[in-house]
Amino acid sequence: MNPSKKDVHDVYFKYSGYAVEGSTYYEFESVQMQTDILYGESYAILEEDDNTWEIDTTFQYEVLYVSDDGIILKKFSRKKLDNVQTLESHPLFQSAIWVIEETTSEYINEEDIIQIVTKDVYASKVPTNSSTYRYLFERSELFEQFFEDLYNEMDQYYNGVKQNSPEKWDFANFLQTDYGVQFEHSEGADIVLSNCIGLMRKLNLTYQEMAEYFCKYLL
Repeated sequence: MNPSKKDVHDVYFKYSGYAVEGSTYYEFESVQMQTDILYGESYAILEEDDNTWEIDTTFQYEVLYVSDDGIILKKFSRKKLDNVQTLESHPLFQSAIWVIEETTSEYINEEDIIQIVTKDVYASKVPTNSSTYRYLFERSELFEQFFEDLYNEMDQYYNGVKQNSPEKWDFANFLQTDYGVQFEHSEGADIVLSNCIGLMRKLNLTYQEMAEYFCKYLL
């Protein structure tokens, strides 16, 4: 499974499956994992039972990640080893790995994420009642952890270890200088700026990109 030739960030994995052995059907417990950064073409991080391939198994895999191209959701499927290619050597792994057939690849519009946050920019928790959030969650349950991490990141800039980060005021000065936005020294302004920086970090946005969204949704 290869996400991109570029570096990717905030990578979320999920795999689940079931087996049929004779007349017995049973499901494997779903497993989720997360890592901050992967490089090149490396997200073959799977920990299935070594013996599951010997019986009639079907596994589904999902990978959600942020890259230079945006937010990408990919899904993969394997039935036993029928659609699997085995690589005996790879520069990043010491043992053989599987290359599993990709079934779907979706680009998730970053603006959907931004709209969820800016619709209630003062919310401290993920707005799970948002129709856009529910739509994304239906696309993949990995979005649940994605949004929890996003809101935690924004809170760190407002009320946590990053609350004194100069990035907030650098961005405020950028908005003032280049876009004519004026800020009052208030708790509300601090929350808005904290959310903007959290979004920038999570979605890999530039100051200019975030400023355009700010003007579109927060002015």
